[in-house]
Amino acid sequence: MREADGGRSDRFRHTHRLIIDVAAELFYRKGIHTTGVDTICREVGITKATLYSHFESKDHLIGDCLEVLDSRYHDWFVRELTSRTADPVRRLHVAFEVLDEWFKRESFRGCAFMKATIELTDPKHPARIHAMEHKRRTVDYLRELTFDAGAPDPQGLASALMLLMEGAIVTALVQGDQSAALTAGSVAARLIEAELPLGSDA
Repeated sequence: MREADGGRSDRFRHTHRLIIDVAAELFYRKGIHTTGVDTICREVGITKATLYSHFESKDHLIGDCLEVLDSRYHDWFVRELTSRTADPVRRLHVAFEVLDEWFKRESFRGCAFMKATIELTDPKHPARIHAMEHKRRTVDYLRELTFDAGAPDPQGLASALMLLMEGAIVTALVQGDQSAALTAGSVAARLIEAELPLGSDA
Protein backbone atom coordinates (compact mmCIF):
# COMPACT_ATOMS: atom_id res chain seq x y z
CA MET A 1 0.00 0.00 0.00
CA ARG A 2 2.86 2.36 0.85
CA GLU A 3 4.48 1.69 -2.54
CA ALA A 4 1.19 2.50 -4.27
CA ASP A 5 0.83 5.70 -2.27
CA GLY A 6 4.42 6.59 -3.06
CA GLY A 7 3.78 6.01 -6.75
CA ARG A 8 0.79 8.33 -6.68
CA SER A 9 2.83 10.95 -4.84
CA ASP A 10 5.58 10.74 -7.44
CA ARG A 11 3.06 11.11 -10.25
CA PHE A 12 1.43 14.04 -8.47
CA ARG A 13 4.77 15.83 -8.03
CA HIS A 14 5.73 15.12 -11.63
CA THR A 15 2.42 16.46 -12.95
CA HIS A 16 2.58 19.46 -10.63
CA ARG A 17 6.03 20.45 -11.86
CA LEU A 18 5.08 19.77 -15.49
CA ILE A 19 2.09 22.11 -15.21
CA ILE A 20 4.30 24.83 -13.76
CA ASP A 21 7.01 24.36 -16.40
CA VAL A 22 4.55 24.44 -19.30
CA ALA A 23 2.47 27.30 -17.89
CA ALA A 24 5.54 29.39 -17.10
CA GLU A 25 6.83 28.99 -20.65
CA LEU A 26 3.44 29.88 -22.15
CA PHE A 27 3.02 32.89 -19.87
CA TYR A 28 6.50 34.07 -20.86
CA ARG A 29 6.10 33.60 -24.61
CA LYS A 30 2.44 34.44 -25.11
CA GLY A 31 1.47 36.52 -22.10
CA ILE A 32 -0.48 35.77 -18.93
CA HIS A 33 -3.85 37.11 -20.03
CA THR A 34 -3.74 35.53 -23.48
CA THR A 35 -2.82 32.10 -22.09
CA GLY A 36 -5.93 30.40 -20.83
CA VAL A 37 -6.31 27.35 -18.65
CA ASP A 38 -7.60 25.36 -21.63
CA THR A 39 -4.38 26.04 -23.52
CA ILE A 40 -2.25 24.98 -20.57
CA CYS A 41 -4.23 21.76 -20.12
CA ARG A 42 -3.96 20.95 -23.80
CA GLU A 43 -0.19 21.49 -23.82
CA VAL A 44 0.32 19.41 -20.66
CA GLY A 45 -2.15 16.74 -21.74
CA ILE A 46 -4.42 16.90 -18.71
CA THR A 47 -8.01 17.83 -17.92
CA LYS A 48 -9.07 21.04 -16.22
CA ALA A 49 -10.18 18.96 -13.25
CA THR A 50 -6.63 17.68 -12.89
CA LEU A 51 -5.18 21.19 -13.10
CA TYR A 52 -7.56 22.46 -10.44
CA SER A 53 -6.66 19.53 -8.21
CA HIS A 54 -3.14 21.00 -8.17
CA PHE A 55 -3.92 24.73 -8.17
CA GLU A 56 -6.86 26.54 -6.62
CA SER A 57 -7.08 29.01 -9.50
CA LYS A 58 -5.17 30.42 -12.45
CA ASP A 59 -3.95 33.24 -10.20
CA HIS A 60 -2.46 30.70 -7.80
CA LEU A 61 -0.81 28.94 -10.73
CA ILE A 62 0.68 32.25 -11.89
CA GLY A 63 2.05 32.86 -8.41
CA ASP A 64 3.59 29.40 -8.18
CA CYS A 65 5.15 29.82 -11.63
CA LEU A 66 6.79 33.09 -10.63
CA GLU A 67 7.97 31.61 -7.34
CA VAL A 68 9.68 28.75 -9.18
CA LEU A 69 11.12 31.10 -11.79
CA ASP A 70 12.46 33.36 -9.05
CA SER A 71 14.57 30.56 -7.61
CA ARG A 72 15.51 29.20 -11.03
CA TYR A 73 16.64 32.52 -12.53
CA HIS A 74 18.34 33.77 -9.38
CA ASP A 75 20.28 30.53 -8.99
CA TRP A 76 21.25 30.67 -12.68
CA PHE A 77 22.48 34.26 -12.40
CA VAL A 78 24.53 33.60 -9.27
CA ARG A 79 25.93 30.38 -10.73
CA GLU A 80 27.00 32.13 -13.92
CA LEU A 81 28.81 34.88 -12.05
CA THR A 82 30.47 32.67 -9.45
CA SER A 83 31.62 30.10 -12.00
CA ARG A 84 33.47 32.70 -14.08
CA THR A 85 35.45 34.50 -11.41
CA ALA A 86 36.01 34.60 -7.67
CA ASP A 87 36.67 38.35 -7.71
CA PRO A 88 33.61 40.32 -6.52
CA VAL A 89 34.66 43.36 -8.58
CA ARG A 90 35.02 41.29 -11.72
CA ARG A 91 31.62 39.72 -11.04
CA LEU A 92 30.02 43.15 -11.29
CA HIS A 93 31.36 43.38 -14.85
CA VAL A 94 30.50 39.78 -15.65
CA ALA A 95 26.85 40.45 -14.75
CA PHE A 96 26.50 42.47 -17.95
CA GLU A 97 28.33 39.85 -20.00
CA VAL A 98 25.81 37.28 -18.79
CA LEU A 99 22.96 39.58 -19.76
CA ASP A 100 24.52 40.02 -23.19
CA GLU A 101 24.53 36.26 -23.74
CA TRP A 102 20.93 36.03 -22.54
CA PHE A 103 19.73 38.80 -24.87
CA LYS A 104 21.20 36.98 -27.86
CA ARG A 105 19.29 33.76 -27.21
CA GLU A 106 16.48 33.07 -29.63
CA SER A 107 14.19 32.40 -26.66
CA PHE A 108 14.72 35.87 -25.14
CA ARG A 109 11.41 37.66 -24.54
CA GLY A 110 12.44 40.08 -21.83
CA CYS A 111 12.10 39.66 -18.08
CA ALA A 112 9.26 37.38 -16.97
CA PHE A 113 8.85 39.37 -13.77
CA MET A 114 8.65 42.75 -15.48
CA LYS A 115 6.08 41.36 -17.89
CA ALA A 116 4.04 39.91 -15.04
CA THR A 117 3.87 43.22 -13.16
CA ILE A 118 2.78 44.99 -16.36
CA GLU A 119 0.00 42.48 -17.00
CA LEU A 120 -1.09 42.10 -13.38
CA THR A 121 -2.13 45.69 -12.79
CA ASP A 122 -3.73 45.02 -9.39
CA PRO A 123 -1.00 45.84 -6.84
CA LYS A 124 -2.64 43.35 -4.46
CA HIS A 125 -2.44 40.45 -6.90
CA PRO A 126 -0.68 37.62 -5.01
CA ALA A 127 1.63 36.86 -7.92
CA ARG A 128 3.15 40.36 -7.81
CA ILE A 129 4.74 39.47 -4.49
CA HIS A 130 6.96 36.93 -6.22
CA ALA A 131 7.91 39.38 -8.95
CA MET A 132 8.95 41.96 -6.37
CA GLU A 133 10.80 39.32 -4.37
CA HIS A 134 12.85 38.40 -7.42
CA LYS A 135 13.93 42.01 -7.94
CA ARG A 136 14.75 42.39 -4.26
CA ARG A 137 16.88 39.24 -4.28
CA THR A 138 18.82 40.49 -7.27
CA VAL A 139 19.56 43.84 -5.64
CA ASP A 140 20.53 42.06 -2.42
CA TYR A 141 22.98 39.89 -4.34
CA LEU A 142 24.48 42.90 -6.10
CA ARG A 143 24.79 44.62 -2.72
CA GLU A 144 26.70 41.61 -1.40
CA LEU A 145 29.10 41.90 -4.32
CA THR A 146 29.57 45.66 -3.95
CA PHE A 147 30.13 45.24 -0.21
CA ASP A 148 32.71 42.49 -0.77
CA ALA A 149 34.35 44.68 -3.38
CA GLY A 150 34.80 47.43 -0.79
CA ALA A 151 32.35 50.00 -2.13
CA PRO A 152 31.85 52.87 0.34
CA ASP A 153 28.12 52.86 -0.48
CA PRO A 154 27.24 49.25 -1.37
CA GLN A 155 23.50 49.88 -1.54
CA GLY A 156 23.84 52.93 -3.74
CA LEU A 157 26.14 51.21 -6.23
CA ALA A 158 23.99 48.07 -6.24
CA SER A 159 20.85 50.11 -6.94
CA ALA A 160 22.60 51.96 -9.79
CA LEU A 161 23.79 48.70 -11.34
CA MET A 162 20.30 47.22 -11.01
CA LEU A 163 18.86 50.25 -12.78
CA LEU A 164 21.31 49.76 -15.64
CA MET A 165 20.47 46.06 -15.88
CA GLU A 166 16.74 46.70 -15.90
CA GLY A 167 17.13 49.41 -18.51
CA ALA A 168 19.22 47.12 -20.69
CA ILE A 169 16.54 44.41 -20.53
CA VAL A 170 13.81 46.82 -21.60
CA THR A 171 15.95 48.30 -24.38
CA ALA A 172 16.87 44.86 -25.70
CA LEU A 173 13.22 43.80 -25.75
CA VAL A 174 11.49 46.97 -26.97
CA GLN A 175 14.12 48.21 -29.41
CA GLY A 176 15.58 44.84 -30.33
CA ASP A 177 19.01 46.18 -29.40
CA GLN A 178 21.15 43.13 -28.66
CA SER A 179 24.06 45.36 -27.70
CA ALA A 180 22.09 46.94 -24.83
CA ALA A 181 23.82 44.85 -22.16
CA LEU A 182 27.30 45.80 -23.36
CA THR A 183 26.31 49.47 -23.57
CA ALA A 184 24.97 49.33 -20.03
CA GLY A 185 28.09 47.43 -19.00
CA SER A 186 30.28 50.28 -20.29
CA VAL A 187 28.34 52.77 -18.16
CA ALA A 188 28.55 50.37 -15.21
CA ALA A 189 32.32 50.12 -15.64
CA ARG A 190 32.62 53.88 -15.24
CA LEU A 191 30.49 53.79 -12.10
CA ILE A 192 32.52 50.94 -10.69
CA GLU A 193 35.77 52.76 -11.49
CA ALA A 194 34.50 55.89 -9.77
CA GLU A 195 33.54 53.93 -6.65
CA LEU A 196 36.40 51.43 -6.78
CA PRO A 197 39.43 52.83 -8.66
CA LEU A 198 41.20 49.49 -8.53
CA GLY A 199 38.12 47.85 -10.08
CA SER A 200 38.81 49.45 -13.45
CA ASP A 201 41.43 46.82 -14.18
CA ALA A 202 39.14 43.92 -13.22
